[in-house]
Amino acid sequence: MQALQYPALQHRWQVRDADSGDSCLVYYGLRNPPNHTRNIIELPTGFDDFLKKLDGSRQASDLPAGFSGHGFYRNLVDEGVIVEANQVRTPATRGHFRECSRCITNDYLLPGLEFDGNGMCAFCQCYEQAEKTGISAGPREHATDDELLEIAARNTDSRFDAMVLCTGGKDSTFLLWYLAEKLKLRVLAASWNMPYTNETCRNNMRRALKVLPDVEFVERTLPWNMVRSAMQSQFKGVGLPCLCPMVAHALFYPLAVQEKIPLIMQGVEEVQLAVMSYVMSELKSGGLKEQGPPDYRRNTLNFLHMIDSTAKPRQPFALNADMLNYTASIKKNLASVYSGLEQILDQAEKNPDMPIPVLRRLQTNTSYGSWADVVDLIKKEMEWQMPPGQKGLLHTSCRIEKVKDYCQLNRFQAMRSTSFPQSVVELGAGVYFGLISRQNAAEELEELGYYDRPQGLDPLLEDLGIRPDHSGNPGEAAWSLGFCKD
Repeated sequence: MQALQYPALQHRWQVRDADSGDSCLVYYGLRNPPNHTRNIIELPTGFDDFLKKLDGSRQASDLPAGFSGHGFYRNLVDEGVIVEANQVRTPATRGHFRECSRCITNDYLLPGLEFDGNGMCAFCQCYEQAEKTGISAGPREHATDDELLEIAARNTDSRFDAMVLCTGGKDSTFLLWYLAEKLKLRVLAASWNMPYTNETCRNNMRRALKVLPDVEFVERTLPWNMVRSAMQSQFKGVGLPCLCPMVAHALFYPLAVQEKIPLIMQGVEEVQLAVMSYVMSELKSGGLKEQGPPDYRRNTLNFLHMIDSTAKPRQPFALNADMLNYTASIKKNLASVYSGLEQILDQAEKNPDMPIPVLRRLQTNTSYGSWADVVDLIKKEMEWQMPPGQKGLLHTSCRIEKVKDYCQLNRFQAMRSTSFPQSVVELGAGVYFGLISRQNAAEELEELGYYDRPQGLDPLLEDLGIRPDHSGNPGEAAWSLGFCKD
């Protein structure tokens, strides 16, 4: 170990106290493999106060010898968590940042993002590593055409082979066409008419009724006052106003059970699951390849239990902690909507032979070709239209998507969350897997809700009765709106 004269914690490392009273070091960013899942380091007793003093202003000789000579301290130095003060990374700015040599992620939108010696970001390194080792080949719930056709051939108990959760956006429209037209499955299309779905995508759904005359459609709404109250609580409690897509599962899973539908196909791209499927794949698998075929029934129940739970995450600073808080908050705010799902989960756990619809996905990284190809296809086959003025191909159905971008970035930059801003990660993964060109992704990145206050934010705050000046607005919304920085 090289002796440090003025030791300091590397940029984006913070000492945090958990609800249990234990202290830990938390990294708000993504480290290079093999440390990419090591963003939380539990601290020995007394080390929290010692590490808080490592701001680069004190010489090592002035620090308590019992700590600076400790093996734990030496390990942190070897690992690059503690560095010489002049080696602490300078925070990126909008005009000065480092961009990945492979995709378009950068350390301004993703502060704490590390790069290897070739300039490749930690995300791309994770994708590359997962592909080489075979630990992950994308979401475990993916289904091939042959599997889907085989399931349909065996299905004699239902009028439908699959339910598709639809929004009228790019991904769910392609999925609807793929299953109903290309594979000729019997499809029930289910749509939650969320108040902030844009009108273009509502019209896309209406046109699909005519284009696919063999597909049955069902739509649900929730009372506006119920939605408004839930979104208010979400914003103040977890810093995001969003309710999708969890509510759709609570609304329609009981219907799928009632109709004895074997599959629920989700129109979620692989790149939207990049963090869970590639970055966190070793945590999920224990570093081992899959042993035998996946248990889709168990995976489905685990997912549904997760969205039906109000429990806090065991580790409040884990990479998936915000997602667990988000789903728990929705369940708490809309408990009555979940009653049917709760009954099914209880029955399915008591009776392991009870057939249930399983959640599956397409392998979009291979079935798409590219996002532009998908859009050309659904325009031709489904008369699909893009929302007016929108150029980007991510998240085409929601009017407040840019608000989500804006809130996620503010929370992450302020180290209020370890969850990465979603859209920039998805765009980077899209470039890596060949779904969009680097140039087009860079142009789309400028259109997202990161660089400027979204136009849709103030109307949303007015709808929800939240004051945009922060007064009378306690909780996480203050961080999401950028009023709190440190």
